Amino acid sequence: MAPMMLLFLAGFVAPLFFVLRFSFDHFDASAGQSGAFTAEQFIAVFTTPLYGDLIVRTLGLAFATTAISALIGYPLALAITRGPGFLRGALMAIVMVPMLTSVVVKTFGWSVLLSSDGFLQSSLDAIGLASVKLLFTPIGIVIGLVHTYFPFMVLSLVTAVGAIDRRTEEAAESLGSTRSRIFFRITLPQSLDGLAAGSALTFVTSMSALVTPQILGGGKVSTIVTVIYQQATSAQNWPLASALGVVLLGITLVILVLQAWAVRRATR
Repeated sequence: MAPMMLLFLAGFVAPLFFVLRFSFDHFDASAGQSGAFTAEQFIAVFTTPLYGDLIVRTLGLAFATTAISALIGYPLALAITRGPGFLRGALMAIVMVPMLTSVVVKTFGWSVLLSSDGFLQSSLDAIGLASVKLLFTPIGIVIGLVHTYFPFMVLSLVTAVGAIDRRTEEAAESLGSTRSRIFFRITLPQSLDGLAAGSALTFVTSMSALVTPQILGGGKVSTIVTVIYQQATSAQNWPLASALGVVLLGITLVILVLQAWAVRRATR
């Protein structure tokens, strides 16, 4: 137990402490970072409209990614757990392959598909939707995020759906319940824990994504994470980057707590 605790302290608590400490440092463009204790970075974060817009945009992308992943992942999880054997294997391979591929490779692949000469954009142009652009837009970023992180949703749902006692559904069907009623009254409530776990994993990873927004956003669609990266590298403004990171972490924790509370109430 002691080695694991030391690893946890060294790998998580200590870096988090330094990020929190840096967020209260003073920064001057000419002199750099100083150890003077100040809350000016947090004041800048909460009073600058740009950062508020970036936080809202990042939340919107994460929520959209989570919702779409759930809509795609639930039918896929049902097919994996209840479909014929050959279908289960094929679908599980479709889910697992993205997890075994580098996020950089996947994202560059999407940048080709979403470009003006790519298959998806050309298809939209052909059906009269040329005004809808995919690359360097929030839509393109969401597509890339869903492809990268929806396996977390599917795997969580597969575990939850697979644990449901099919006899309860069969009993409801024998008593005259429709398939939709069985799903919303039996299947979905019994798999809420898996849906919540998948949503939490998908949301957190989408909120903290860097490579996908950078490549598919092309500098035209920034998120709070890309700005944190820019401040920490190009601008060398570690205090502001740390403050933005602390705010992002706080918002994420609040949302996860609210989600856990809502799921607990729904499953009583």
